[in-house]
This record gives sequence, structure tokens and C-alpha cells, in this order.
Amino acid sequence: MKRIGLTGMNRKPFFYRLRKIAETQQAYDETFHAHQGMELQYIHAGEGQLILDQRTYRIEPNMLCLFQPFQLHRLRMDIRPHSPYKRSFVVFEPAVYEPYLQSLPNLQAFFRTLCQDHLPKPVIYRLPEEHEIIRTITGLDDHMRPEDPDELRQEKVAHFLITLIRQLLPVLSDIRNKTDSMPRPAHRVEQIMQWIERSYMKQFRLEALAQELHLSPCHVSHLFKETTGTSLSEYVKARRLRQACVLLTMSELSVAEIGDSIGLENTSYFCKIFKENKGITPHQYRLQWQRPK
Repeated sequence: MKRIGLTGMNRKPFFYRLRKIAETQQAYDETFHAHQGMELQYIHAGEGQLILDQRTYRIEPNMLCLFQPFQLHRLRMDIRPHSPYKRSFVVFEPAVYEPYLQSLPNLQAFFRTLCQDHLPKPVIYRLPEEHEIIRTITGLDDHMRPEDPDELRQEKVAHFLITLIRQLLPVLSDIRNKTDSMPRPAHRVEQIMQWIERSYMKQFRLEALAQELHLSPCHVSHLFKETTGTSLSEYVKARRLRQACVLLTMSELSVAEIGDSIGLENTSYFCKIFKENKGITPHQYRLQWQRPK
């Protein structure tokens, strides 16, 4: 399993890659993960499945994905000969760039909605590469220079984000207005993830999950692994660590209290799996976040 981590955006509040390509399945094997920042990812080429907020979406070319801070997600790509996975993405820390919008109250309100509120449609289909949003993202290399001092780079990023937010506002507003009032029935695996969302704070019991879905424990495990490519235990661990990161950065709870709140009452075990997946201890993660930007 790959390390499930969040970008250290207190040190690097903006990150991007343009037209990154994976031509073989071995070159891309991503598991459930989350980011400290807001991510926008555009699919130039490739097909697969996106799992986000206990829902599944088809992945296809000309699709823009919106991943909010600390939002667990996975892109499971079907990469074959002559069918690569090609994407461009930007990730940014909202708290760093929101002050640039203080003189633009309407854009600032939308920026907060984009990064914090529930998005009824976190994916946008059929955005051609000629669309102004995609041209803004893929044109980043024309403006960023490695030799730019930090202050100038931050101003350039702020200008980029203001432009991007202006372009996203009418598109997302149109999608919100067209959202179906009746949600589709949840897939079995979505029901499993919804159960975990309600229960991950307690000791995980496969038998209780299986009983609620009227399936055998073996069938539940097999179905989840087959559909998502990830075991139930890996998914539960990812969900718990995501919440631990949120609490470490946004609360004053002790490490022991945070472990207990995510269903890991043994503090030593909590610290052990946190370090295995993040590379540092919970205490070190909190200190890293608290350092001046």
C-alpha cells in the first residue's frame, strides 16, 4: 500500500503538474488518500473510476475533479496500451490565498463554498481543453519561473486563483441548478463506505457491517476489494488518519484523545500507524503545522 499522506502545504502552499502521463498500470497504483489543500485535477486522457465521499463516478477525458481539503478519494484508472492516463492538477492551501480575495466579497464567498461547503457535483464533465478554465490551468508554465522570489510567486499564484475562481463560478452555479433533486440509489460499496463513515470512531467490526447489509463478512470483504482495489482495513485506516490530521491541525486535543476519538484507544498503536503512513509522529505533524509559514 502506498503511503496515505497529505502534502505539507504549510511549507509549500501551492503545487502543480501539467500533462503528467502514466502509460502502464504499474506506473500508477494509487490508494485512498487526501490532501491538506484543495485540488483541481483535469483528465486529458484515460478512463477509470473515481471514489469520493462514498460515491462512485466514471472517469473519462475532459473531466475536471474537485477534491476539497482532507477529502478522502481515489482515482482507479484502467490503463492499457494506447490508452494512457494523462492529467494536469493544481493543489493549494486555501488559508494562504483567501486574504487576497478580501476586496472581492462575492468571489471570497464562492471561494469558501468551493473549499469548505458540500459540493453536490464534485466533478465536471465535458470541459474541452479549449475551455477557458482548462487553458488557465494548463497555461501556468507560461507565468511561473523557477527563479521567481517567493513573494512574486505567491502574487502570481493569487492572480491565477482569482482568474480561476471567476471562471469556475458560473460553471459550478449552473451545475448546482441542474442537480437532480432525487439522488440515485447507493451502490453496495457506497453503502459500505457510508457505514464506515458513521462507525470509524469505534472499534471496527466486520460482522456488524455485514449484518446491517444482510451479507456474509466474506462477501463484504471480497466485494469491497474487487470494486475499490483496496481492502476494508486499509480504507478504515485511511479514514481514521484523515480525521487524525484534521484534529491535529485544527484542535487542541491531546494525541491520546485524538487516537481515542478515531477508534484507536491504544496511543502507542495510534502513533505507530501514523508514523508508518505519514513518516513522522502525530506530535511532529502538529509541530510542523504550527511552524510559521
